[in-house]
Amino acid sequence: MDFLEVRDDPERLPNTLCHYPMVTWNHSKRGALQLFGHVDHNWKGTRNSVNVGVDVFDYKPVRFEDIQFLAKTLPVNMHWPDAEPGLDLESR
Repeated sequence: MDFLEVRDDPERLPNTLCHYPMVTWNHSKRGALQLFGHVDHNWKGTRNSVNVGVDVFDYKPVRFEDIQFLAKTLPVNMHWPDAEPGLDLESR
């Protein structure tokens, strides 16, 4: 499975891009997002792993700030405590 880490801002942690959704990734413990597609419009993702497929955003380009806003409205992944014990994603 290929993935790419990209920074939207040199002052922020790199976010991870992968075609498939993941439960955890590099810097996830520190607040980095994981951006994916694959599932089309069937699922928007979770608080820290966001579906950025074009069908989720009405086939229009979006800014990273739009993705961050969407992330804050999504539920916490129910497997987060299993993958990253001791981290409270609810507070992010």
